[in-house]
Amino acid sequence: MTREYSQAVFETEDRIRAALTCTWHSFFARFPHLRDVQRAAIMPILRGESVVVNAPTASGKTEAIMAPVLERYLRNRTRNKLAGVSVARSICASPASHERKKECVSTGPSVLLVAPTKALCNDLLRRLSKPVQDIGLDISIRTGDSPAFKIEKPPSVVITTPESLDSLISRHPASFRFLESIIIDEIHLIHSNGRGDQLQCLLTRLKLLNKHPLQICASSATVPEIAQITQEFIGDEGKMISCPSGTRDIIASIELISQDSTKAIADTVKIIEKMLLESPTRKLIAFCNSRANVENIVHALRENPRVSSIVFAHHGSLSKEERLRTEQQFLRAKNAACVATSTLELGIDIGDVDRIVLLGPPPDVSSLIQRIGRGSRTRLHSRVCCLANTPFNAQRFMHLVECARKELLFPDPVSFRPTAIVQQALSICLQNPEKWVGKQAVFDRLAPSAKTLFSLNDCGVILDKMCTGGLMRKVGRGRYVPESKTEFLFNRGYMHSMIADRPEMDVVDSVTGRTIGSVYLKQSSREAIATGYGVSLTLAGNSHTVSFMKDKKLFVKRGAEASELGFMALEPPRYSLGLARDFARFMHIGKSALFIKCVPASLDVVSSFSPEYGEMLRKEMAIPVDSIPAGSEYLVCHFLGTIGSLLLKHFFDKHGYNVKEDSRTPFFMRLTTRPTMQSFPDEERLLALFKTYIHGNVQSFARLLQPGPWFNLIPEEYALQWLLDSIDLKSYTQLLANLPIVLV
Repeated sequence: MTREYSQAVFETEDRIRAALTCTWHSFFARFPHLRDVQRAAIMPILRGESVVVNAPTASGKTEAIMAPVLERYLRNRTRNKLAGVSVARSICASPASHERKKECVSTGPSVLLVAPTKALCNDLLRRLSKPVQDIGLDISIRTGDSPAFKIEKPPSVVITTPESLDSLISRHPASFRFLESIIIDEIHLIHSNGRGDQLQCLLTRLKLLNKHPLQICASSATVPEIAQITQEFIGDEGKMISCPSGTRDIIASIELISQDSTKAIADTVKIIEKMLLESPTRKLIAFCNSRANVENIVHALRENPRVSSIVFAHHGSLSKEERLRTEQQFLRAKNAACVATSTLELGIDIGDVDRIVLLGPPPDVSSLIQRIGRGSRTRLHSRVCCLANTPFNAQRFMHLVECARKELLFPDPVSFRPTAIVQQALSICLQNPEKWVGKQAVFDRLAPSAKTLFSLNDCGVILDKMCTGGLMRKVGRGRYVPESKTEFLFNRGYMHSMIADRPEMDVVDSVTGRTIGSVYLKQSSREAIATGYGVSLTLAGNSHTVSFMKDKKLFVKRGAEASELGFMALEPPRYSLGLARDFARFMHIGKSALFIKCVPASLDVVSSFSPEYGEMLRKEMAIPVDSIPAGSEYLVCHFLGTIGSLLLKHFFDKHGYNVKEDSRTPFFMRLTTRPTMQSFPDEERLLALFKTYIHGNVQSFARLLQPGPWFNLIPEEYALQWLLDSIDLKSYTQLLANLPIVLV
C-alpha cells in the first residue's frame, strides 16, 4: 500500500540550503524564507523519492519540486552522460531494434514537466526560464501552441501537456531513454478524467523505455483523493507529503444581478467597470461559465472608451495567437480586466491580480477554489465578488464558499476509460517504425489501474472493434496495422487527444489573414452566407461581419454592430451526488421523503428557492388529489446531482409521469403528470431498474462521464461495464429505496 507521512517532517533551512549547492540561489534567494511545504518536500525529493506534494494554491509547490529535482540531475550529470552514450550506441548497433536509427541520440531531456493546460505551460516557462538558465540548463515548451522540438539537441527540461507528451513519445521514443524525473503539475486537475487515464499509460510507456527507475513527483492542491492519486500515478513506492498550512481565508461578497440575460450582462459590465476604475493598479479576472458570456461581456465593456483598451477575452475557441497575446498583455498591464472561462482557472500566476469576479456559480468546489486562487496570491486572504442572477444561485454560491472554507470537495471518481485503450493502441502502433501493434504490446503499456479492469483478451477485442471502425486492419500473426484514416489522424496530430473534438470552423481576418479563433456555425447561418445575407459574430470581444466561407473557414471583416454568438453548448461538468446532498442539507431539504411541490405551470419557483422554502416543504401537509388546481405542474425537489437526476428522469418516464422538457437540473425537475406512487421500490428492485435504464441509454449516461473521443469503438458490453463501475448505484439505491414520495 501507499505510504503516507502522517506528519510532515520539516528540515531546517540551513540544512536545505547546504544541500542545494547548485539551485538554492536561483530558486530561493529572492524569498525571505522557505515555505513549510518546501521544508517538508525538498530533502525526500533530493534523495530520489517519488512523491505527491499536497498543499494549498500559491504555497510554493512548484519550486519545492523543481529545485531538488534539478539539483539531483546536476549532481549526476557526468554519470548520466556516460550512460547515455553507452545506451545510444547499443541501440544503434542493434539491427532488430524497433526504434528509428535517426533517433539514435546520445542525450535527451532529463526532466519532463507535465501540466494540464497550455496556459499553465506558458506560465511555467515564464516563471522557470530564468532560474533554470541561471544554473546552466536549458528549458523549452512543447504543446499544440508550441509544437517545435529539436530532437538533435533536446533541452534538459521540457514542459508539455499530456497530449503533446503522447505525440513526442510516439514520434521520438528513443530520446526518452535518458529521462530521470517526471513532474506533474496540478495533478488533481488531470486525475479522474480521460487525460489522466492517458497520462497514467504514458508513464507506463516511459518506464518501459527507460533502463533505470524514473522519479515521479507531482503537485496537488489539498484534495481528499490524494491517496488514490498517489497510488494510480506513482504506485506502492509513492509517498504523500501533505502540508495544509498556508490555506487562505475567503472573503466573498454576493451581489444579485438581473435574471434577464441582456440586463445581467449590463449589470456585470457596470460592476467590472467600477472595480477597474477604483484604482489605477486594479487588476481583475472575471470568470464565466460559457464562452458566449465572455464575448458578450468583453464586447459590452469595450463600448466604454475609459476601459476599452484594458479589457481582454480568454477562452478555448480563440486561436493560440489570441490567447498568448491576451496572456502576455494582461501579465504586463498595471490596470486591466481579463474575462475568461475555465481556461484561466489555472494558468497565469499573477501576484497583482487583486480581484476575482464570478459570473454564476462554478460547477463544483474545486473549480471555485481554483478560480478564487487566481487572485490575491500574495495576501493571506482571497477576495471574490460573486454575481448571482437569482436568489437560488446566491444560495449555491454561499454553499460552495462554505465547502471551500471547510475543504469539502466531494470527489466524483470515474473508472479508467476504455477509450484510453483505443487512443493508446493508435499511439503505440504509430510509435513502431514497422507500424503494427498486437494486443500484448497494448496490454503491457496500460496503466496498472487499467490492468485490474481489462485483460489481455479485452485488448484484443477492442483492437478487433477498431478494425470494424476503419482505424485498423488485422493481418497475420495477431498484428494490427493502421488504415489510411489513422495515418491521416497521426500526421495531423489529431489522434493524441482524449478530449472530444468540437465541430467548429476557423475564423480568419480577411484583411490580415490572421486566424482569430473558431465558432460553431448553425445551418441557418450557413444558408444565409450562401445566399449573400449578412451574418455577424463576436470573437475576442470584437464584432465581425462574415465576408465569405471557403474551405471550411469563415473570412470576416471588423466593424459589424450586431453579433451572433456561434459557440456550441458544452456538456456541463457533473454535479456530484455528495455535493448535491450536502447542498440539500444547506437548503434544509428533509431526508424523510422525496418532496414534490404542486405549482402553477407558469410559476418560477426555482429561482427564489431558499432554505426557508426547503424548511416549509417538510412542514406542509400532503395535498389532496381533488384540490389540485387545473393546469398544475409538479416540482420534484430531488437534489441528487447530475447522474441522479438522469436516473430519476428515467424512473418517472418509465412509470408514466412525464418529465417536462429542459426542466431537469442537478436539483429539480418538473413533471407534467401527477405522480400517484406512494414510495420508491425496495433496494433490490430499484437497483435492477437503474441498471436497466443505464443499459438502455448507454450514450446519454456516458456523455455525463466525459468518455472523450473513440467511444463508438468500444464494444457495448465493455461500455456498459465501465458505466456500472463508474456510477455508484448502491448509494443512489440506498438513498431512495422505500423512500416516501410526498406531494405537497
